[in-house]
Amino acid sequence: MTGRLPLIVVTLPGRTVADVLRQAETARAAGGDLAEVRLDLWTPEDRASLRGLFPAPLPLVATLRSRAEGGGGPDAPAERATELIAAAACPFRWLDLEADRDGALLGHLPPTTSLGRILSTHLPAGAGASALAERIREGSEAGSIRKVVTPATVGILLKEILPLLSRDAGNSCVVLTTGPSGGLLRAWSARLGFPLVYASLPSPRGPSDPDLIEPSQIPVDRLRPFFEGGTDAPIFAVVGHPVAHSLSPYLHSRWMRSHHRSGLYLSLDIATESEFVESLSPLADDGFRGLNVTHPWKNAALEAATRVGPGALRCGVANCLTFRDGEVEGENTDLAAVLRRLEEYRQSLGWDGRELAVVGAGGAAAATLAAAAELGVEAYVLARDGGHAEAIAHRFGARSLRSADARPFSLVVHATPVGRDDAGPLQAPVEHLVRPGTLLLDWVYSPADAVVRESTERAGGTYEDGWRLLVYQAAASFALWWGDEPDPDELDNTIAEGPCTA
Repeated sequence: MTGRLPLIVVTLPGRTVADVLRQAETARAAGGDLAEVRLDLWTPEDRASLRGLFPAPLPLVATLRSRAEGGGGPDAPAERATELIAAAACPFRWLDLEADRDGALLGHLPPTTSLGRILSTHLPAGAGASALAERIREGSEAGSIRKVVTPATVGILLKEILPLLSRDAGNSCVVLTTGPSGGLLRAWSARLGFPLVYASLPSPRGPSDPDLIEPSQIPVDRLRPFFEGGTDAPIFAVVGHPVAHSLSPYLHSRWMRSHHRSGLYLSLDIATESEFVESLSPLADDGFRGLNVTHPWKNAALEAATRVGPGALRCGVANCLTFRDGEVEGENTDLAAVLRRLEEYRQSLGWDGRELAVVGAGGAAAATLAAAAELGVEAYVLARDGGHAEAIAHRFGARSLRSADARPFSLVVHATPVGRDDAGPLQAPVEHLVRPGTLLLDWVYSPADAVVRESTERAGGTYEDGWRLLVYQAAASFALWWGDEPDPDELDNTIAEGPCTA
């Protein structure tokens, strides 16, 4: 791998001249080198006003992605030619041409010194590494860049695509993947010597969804400082299945920025345990310093660790891996988070600290029960599966609780996925555990389904979602990787700007 910095092309979601000019200025201020205008998303009427884009804050790339290759533009070469020739008459710096549809236009365009060509191919799912290698080897003329896009899992990227790139890719070729590995390959684009990398507009300054055309893209304001940090700048990620909902990338990116640390934090959706385990060594070898691990790979993370910290030992699962000195260190920062919050409840929020009830029997429940045991709190476990409740209660010196015997508690911790998208209905009688004055702490942050909150409030309790717990566990991970956690003011600001309700 090389240390060459690619030009950062920021894909703009704007569909009018005014929106694109505003977004291009935002991209420029955040460190973008070029801005991509997705003409296939524009109406014919707006495409007629292209000249209004110039002069632009950044050199512009014009793209007319066909429907066949995942865009909204025409497929027919003749129809495409009309649109592309009109774009070529404007002072765009680059024109994105589909290699299989637009080749006949090459002899009818301005010289490459004024209008560069990006020759794109989007391979279908299942095309395989041999099809990718064939496209890479096609090469391109001076002033042109060949771009090949292919779907890939993290495992396929590591096993099949990366070795191919190390051998065949040169400085006139860009390879992009979509799907779970998309962000990862973009993060490695500088080390691979790619001339371009595609990014999104800067990330929102709060935990809200960015405006993305391609979910695999990394926000330009995260990518630029990472590149400028040099080849030793570390990479981190949250790993699980699914992980699209995770706000860990927002938290760690925010704190790296506020503490002037060069690094990059990604989301990696890994669908199988074998893929997860087999990915650890390649990631550690290629710049990763640590991983946050979420459902369903916390048990696998503990088993993969070569050195296990005290929190992970107590909980029996690991949610944080650190790659250091050839070791994989496993720890449980969920435990640190819930310990911290329970202490706050006891000291300043009116909880007497005598007992609590935990709903669930998974990793979050284990962290909560381990914290209760450490604090000398009598704990009860209620779960959909009575056998699982008895087993986890026995592990931590707690008591299992049957639904028929449920009674109110002063503190209830909800530790199931209920509330997240597609998590299923609430099957435990939470309302039977709540009375007026009960505090209910939910591990689910910013829940899409408010069923736990509604059950709590109907019974007169006070509800808190899991945002603060997420911030606390992220801060503990940050400290493991960087040596200290974010300063107290930064933590307070982060909590205040999120969806925490307490």
